[in-house]
Amino acid sequence: MGKDKTSTNLPLLTASESKLGKSWVPIYENPVDFGIDHFETAMLNIFRQPNINSTVIMRADILKEYIHDPEKGDTMFTSKLVDQTPEFPTNDDSPLLLRDITDVDVRSIPEISNINFTKKHQIVRRIIPRNPFKDHIINQTCLMYTNNRDTNLVVYIPHIDVKEETPYYLPPVYGIGILYDDLKVSIHYLPFGYKEENGKEFQLLKTMSEQERPIRIALKLLTTASKHSRGTKLGYEKRVNHDLVVPKINFQNQYITLKKKYSEYFMNNWGESTDPRKHVFEDIAIAAFVIEYWKIKGFEPENFEFRDLGCGNGLLVYILMQEGYKGKGIDARARKSWKLYPQEVQENLLEQIIVPKILLEPHPSVANLAPTSLEQQLSSTKLLESNQISTTKEFPQNTFIIGNHSDELSCWIPLLGFPFIVIPCCSFGLNGVRKRYPPRKNTMHKTPPSTYKALVDRVEDIAILNGWEIEKEMLRIPSTRNAAIMSSRKIPPMDNEPEQIAKLRVLDIIAMEGGADGWVESSINLMKKEPRSH
Repeated sequence: MGKDKTSTNLPLLTASESKLGKSWVPIYENPVDFGIDHFETAMLNIFRQPNINSTVIMRADILKEYIHDPEKGDTMFTSKLVDQTPEFPTNDDSPLLLRDITDVDVRSIPEISNINFTKKHQIVRRIIPRNPFKDHIINQTCLMYTNNRDTNLVVYIPHIDVKEETPYYLPPVYGIGILYDDLKVSIHYLPFGYKEENGKEFQLLKTMSEQERPIRIALKLLTTASKHSRGTKLGYEKRVNHDLVVPKINFQNQYITLKKKYSEYFMNNWGESTDPRKHVFEDIAIAAFVIEYWKIKGFEPENFEFRDLGCGNGLLVYILMQEGYKGKGIDARARKSWKLYPQEVQENLLEQIIVPKILLEPHPSVANLAPTSLEQQLSSTKLLESNQISTTKEFPQNTFIIGNHSDELSCWIPLLGFPFIVIPCCSFGLNGVRKRYPPRKNTMHKTPPSTYKALVDRVEDIAILNGWEIEKEMLRIPSTRNAAIMSSRKIPPMDNEPEQIAKLRVLDIIAMEGGADGWVESSINLMKKEPRSH
């Protein structure tokens, strides 16, 4: 085994005596080549993000934090969440599973006499599982000790009193110790009933095999601690920053609520050939984000309408309407799943192509040279008068546009004149033809950016040119194409400029982008093709 690589072939140490004392049971030990500072930084990050250790966990809310510093003195933080009970409103009577969440006092472990430890961090966190109607929400103490030289100990103590109360996502022990000492990282369990030396739980841990779940969890915890400490040493920086626009707690609480309401039915009654495991949870997550974004920006349900352009299966439209928002979904092709929804939702799912109203008038500088406008051309084919086309003229003034993987429309949406959110997917030009955008000229890249990154940048640049005040977020959705660009208002003075000036600027942007010739033909062809599966 190479140094600093956690191996699945590590020897099981349960027959040995723990470095932490006779009450503890050692499980595994692994040699490493990172330092104590790397270990401490990585473990403090995991204190705040327990989802790193388990996919069953969604997040941790920090309730209390004590930092002990012999030079600067002690500091203490108490969150307003200490006295709040988590709430996830649902449409049924399913009980939320809570385990002694009023117990917010720091818990302790037996004194470790053979190592001269001092306390460095004490944290009480509330663990929120992904499904708190199936797995209990609990509080947990996280401790960090140091000998101020080369040894560091991290301890997790769930706020439960008996083994039988242990949630599925934790091993059934009183405490977990992860020790950094002498360029080794080891993991140890403190069994329930540890005060009874060599008690039943102690002996049970001693006889467990590598295949048993508590031992497998120990290996996972050790692997994660080593991996993240190694990443800290190598200078790894998280490339994606979430929760810049909508706070994580707001989004995740809304997501849990919507998932409880809608996921089971659509997982069992999916009307499309696509994988419901991806699309159902992705649309629920997008709905959660959009709802929380609207709340932050002051979009009250009774004061605006949404238009989901390229709405696909219509699930996002259905969820938003069920949550009290008014709006419509528009797509070039109807989907089989539309018939799954109530009649009032079906009536607001429209099989149409979008021809932006800006294309119905030529640029003023060429109007005299081109008296036959696109509007006249469309009228001659009777298309404009049909219900198969939306010119966006009919959108209410208080419209908010959603472009969720809307492909051909991604670059168009910031030009339509309404607040919006765009989640780009496939790369198209304003003429409706696939296009690979070049990277930004003023950006230095060690390696060329991906086609997707270049598309996201282009949508943002078009929006900025059109005066929008942009915000960006990497959404927590099951898709690698998860960049969202959004705006709720234009920057001064463009927010109140005359309509004619705004129209001229959009026409100039269209011309700068190479024009939109062929958009109508490309859009009409969409109605004849099979829908894409993203």
